[in-house]
Amino acid sequence: MDNEENRKLSVSKAENPKALDSDFFETSVASASADNMMQESADVDNGIAEQSDDAYEFVNPKKNNKASGKKKKTNFKKKHIKIRVIVGTIAGLVGAIVGIVCFAMWYKDYLLNKITYETTASDAVITIIDESGNTVALSNVTHTTRFEPIKDEPIKNFLLIGIDSRSKYYNDSGLGDRSDVIVVMSIDSKHGTIKLLSIARDSYAFFPGYSTPHKINAAMSYGGPELLEATVESVLRIEIDGYAYVNFNHMADIVDSVGGVYVHMTAGEMNIANDYIRQMDPYAEPIYNTGDDTWLNGIQAVAYARIRYVGNGDFERMERQIEVLRSVMDQFMKMSALEKMSCMDDVFEAIVTNIDKQDIEKYALEFLPSLQNAEMQYLQLPIEGCYNAGMYGDEWSERVNWNALIPYVQLYFYGKTADFDEVDLPNYAPDIDYCATDIPLEELIH
Repeated sequence: MDNEENRKLSVSKAENPKALDSDFFETSVASASADNMMQESADVDNGIAEQSDDAYEFVNPKKNNKASGKKKKTNFKKKHIKIRVIVGTIAGLVGAIVGIVCFAMWYKDYLLNKITYETTASDAVITIIDESGNTVALSNVTHTTRFEPIKDEPIKNFLLIGIDSRSKYYNDSGLGDRSDVIVVMSIDSKHGTIKLLSIARDSYAFFPGYSTPHKINAAMSYGGPELLEATVESVLRIEIDGYAYVNFNHMADIVDSVGGVYVHMTAGEMNIANDYIRQMDPYAEPIYNTGDDTWLNGIQAVAYARIRYVGNGDFERMERQIEVLRSVMDQFMKMSALEKMSCMDDVFEAIVTNIDKQDIEKYALEFLPSLQNAEMQYLQLPIEGCYNAGMYGDEWSERVNWNALIPYVQLYFYGKTADFDEVDLPNYAPDIDYCATDIPLEELIH
C-alpha cells in the first residue's frame, strides 16, 4: 500500500503542478519585466547616443572632447605639413627664378662693360686737327644743311669701322689708324632687317674743316672716328647714330669665337692670303682648299679679307669683307643661347664705340638674337658709272659724284627719296648728266 500511495502521490504531483507553475510564471514575468526594462534603458541610451554629437558630448563630455581634440590636432598637423611643403616648393621656385634673373642681369652688365666706350658728356667739345694742324671744334667746321636728312624712328644707322694696325702699309707717322673697312649698318627694328652699305676706302671726299679733298679713309688719321662719321654724314646726307670700330687683330678672335667662316675661295686668292698669313704669323696654318664653302679660321679669314690685288681691286676686297661678316652672322645665328653669350664675350671686348650702352643692349643683346635669320642686304659704293678711277697726281683714287649716289642711299635705307643739299665734289668726278642714275636699285643690291 505504501508503495502504491507513494506512486500515486508521485503521479499526482507530476500531473498537477499548479503551485509550481504559478511560482514559475510569476518569476518569469518578473524576470522578463526586468529584462524589458534593461533593454528599454539600453535602447534609450543608444537612441540618445545616436541623436547627435552634441547629445554625446552631453552624455560623456570628457571622453568625446579628448577624442575630438586628438582628431583636430592630427588634422592640423597634416594641414601644417602640406602648407609647409607648398610654401617650401614655391620658395624654392622663386629663389631659383630670382637667382637666374640676377645672374642674367649680372652677366648682361658684365658683357656690356667689356666694351670700350668713347662716350662724352653732352656739353663736351669734340675736336679735330684741321689742315693747318690746329685743334678746332668739330661743330665749328660742320655746316647746317637746308634740307634735313630723312628720319624714320625704327631705323638707326651705325658706322662700322675696321682698322688694320699694320702701320707700315699706310703712313709715315706709324699710327696705322686709317680705316680699311667703312660700312654703314642700317637696322630696322620694326621690320627686323639689317642693311649694309660699304664705302670704298679710296673714294675722294671733302672732310669738314678741310678745303681740299682726301681719301675718305684718311679721316680717321686726321680726326678719329668722329671726323669719319661727320664725313660720311656729309657726303651721303644721312644721319649716323653712332660708330663702332674693331682692329683687324681682334677680328681673328671674333671669327674663331663663332667656329670659323665659310667663303668662296679661288686659287689666286688662296696664294695671296697665304702670303698674308705668313706675315702675320709664320707658324699659323695656311689655307689648302679652294671653292665654295671653304672653311677658314680667324687668322685665315683676316688674310682673306685683306686681299686687294686679285680681281677688281678694292671693290672685290669690300665684297670679301662683307662675305666674312655675313658668314660670321650666319654662324652666330646657328649657335645655342649659351654659345651666343660666350661669343659676345669675345666680340664686345674688341669693340670701341660711342654708341650708348642702352642702345648696345637693345640691338646687340635683344634685337640681334631675336632675328629668325641673319640674311643681310648689301649695297656697294660708289656705283659703277658714278665715279672715275685712276692715278691722279701720285696716288690712285676714285673721284665720286656723291650727288648721284644719295638718292640710291635714301631709297635703300628708307624706301623713298627726298630733297637734299648738294655735296661739294672732288676734281675729276663725273658730271651728274653722265652718271648711271637709271640703274634699278634691285640690280645693285647683293
